[in-house]
Amino acid sequence: MGEKYWIGIDLGGTNVRMGLFNDLGVIVDEKRWLTEADKGPDYVIQKLIDAISSIKKDYLIQAIGIGLPGSLNSQEGIVLSCTNLPKWINIPLARIISDSLQTPCFIENDCNVAALAEATMGAGKGYDIVYYITVSTGVGGGLCINGEIISGATGNAGEIANIIVGESKIRHSYLNSGSLESMASGLAILRAAKEKGLNVKYAHEVFILASQGDKDALDVTESALDFLARGMAAIAHVVDPHIFILGGGVAVSVPGFTSNIREKYEKYVYEMMRGKVKIELAKLKEPGIIGAMHMAKKQQEAKAKKKKE
Repeated sequence: MGEKYWIGIDLGGTNVRMGLFNDLGVIVDEKRWLTEADKGPDYVIQKLIDAISSIKKDYLIQAIGIGLPGSLNSQEGIVLSCTNLPKWINIPLARIISDSLQTPCFIENDCNVAALAEATMGAGKGYDIVYYITVSTGVGGGLCINGEIISGATGNAGEIANIIVGESKIRHSYLNSGSLESMASGLAILRAAKEKGLNVKYAHEVFILASQGDKDALDVTESALDFLARGMAAIAHVVDPHIFILGGGVAVSVPGFTSNIREKYEKYVYEMMRGKVKIELAKLKEPGIIGAMHMAKKQQEAKAKKKKE
């Protein structure tokens, strides 16, 4: 039998990234293209199938892993709904891909697979309990324990966007008023900045203005960081991770982001927990495809082991 290969896919609302990996987790080939989500699920899925077919060639592909945002039934491989992918309601994505390509396919939340990538090969390598948080347009999270994704009874473990962190009427999408995403995401920062009359297009620009002494920008960024710290403290009191890993466009583009968060986070946790939990920036450039590959590999190997028993 020849060498085993695996495919990892990061399916987002704007872009799709795909990597072909050998059995050692080394990337052999990769592709990237626009999702064109507005054209509907059938179009996006067919384009996905065509791209997989073109990259797999004669390689012995063992399984395909797909990480994507939204509400999923990962055990059944069904996309229940997805804000970033219009009309994706109850789509049996894993079965469609598997049947079309005669290759096992598994799906999982994009933050969960990113958490797995960082826990396996990134900033969380060597730690037993890893909590990954992405701060970008929205806020998401994923929990890995001993190198395994903890997705919970309904697949919603780690969905921290809806945690209530403040008394506020501010509501983002279907989330609770005063939720973490409503108060600390890139969109939340932009909204608050524009309410104060700041002329900015991106959240990181608000942090730049704050560093230059702009009082309004400083108020906005300090508030957002405080809300994020509250959310992290709530997580810490339930999970008690060895490390928090912060990823996403806002976190990685703002100098001193982790040190500012740590200062605020320490105020909200038990005294005996202070200084014990590491807070680091994500290390991997493509955690989505790496994590999706590792997820598929774990799922397929577990399936094969169960079949033997």
